[in-house]
Amino acid sequence: MRLAVASVLFLGTLSLFIIIFGSKLNASAPDMHHPTDQESHHPTVQGGALLKDRSEDPDIAYSLFMHHSSGIALLALGLLILLGRLSLLPSELTTILIGCTWVAFGMFVFIKSDPEGWPIGPAGFLQSFSMPTTGEWIQHKLLSLIPMLLGVYSISVRRVPSSMNVAYWAAGAALLGGIGLMIHQHLGHPDFDLVNLQHRIFALTAFFIAGGLLLERRVVVAWRSKPFFVPLGIMILGLQLTLYVE
Repeated sequence: MRLAVASVLFLGTLSLFIIIFGSKLNASAPDMHHPTDQESHHPTVQGGALLKDRSEDPDIAYSLFMHHSSGIALLALGLLILLGRLSLLPSELTTILIGCTWVAFGMFVFIKSDPEGWPIGPAGFLQSFSMPTTGEWIQHKLLSLIPMLLGVYSISVRRVPSSMNVAYWAAGAALLGGIGLMIHQHLGHPDFDLVNLQHRIFALTAFFIAGGLLLERRVVVAWRSKPFFVPLGIMILGLQLTLYVE
């Protein structure tokens, strides 16, 4: 347990430092797309105006909503899994709650992640492949399948406790999620800025979760802390998403 807590504390501290420090740099960076007069070049005025512009941008507001709500969902999932590992909730109830929450979370991301594209946007399914944000749309739809797969894994794992094949599939899904987050690119952020840095941190945490999924099914690994790597990793990913800034 100490090893799991230490690993998560390290990830959490690193994430908080980078996000808080990076957000300050992001706020003080000059906005090259909005020329200002000489007075507005003052760092305090410029930073405040930039933050105001960003807060009023509907695209950024929606992106923040999706990241933050996803973070809350993952915090709830991590807490449920942790309570289950500590035997503080009935086993069958916990399994059903975790599986259904994973699936609901995946469906939420699938449906709501891109308001301009299919299935909720004005663009139809075929038209969505020719939008300016087609790349993001496809990535979000593929990434949304991962929590759905993890939901199926959560429900089925009790029925095949001795099988490593299911664990490999679940770890593979988490690994794919990490790879997807590593290459994920926002249309308005082509350079390596704070937004892309945060997604790289998300990816590293997803890799940590994938490793935890493999460890907890390895009988030869006798660490007492191994059941807690996955729930704590999911909770730290949820915290990272909840603190996401643009």
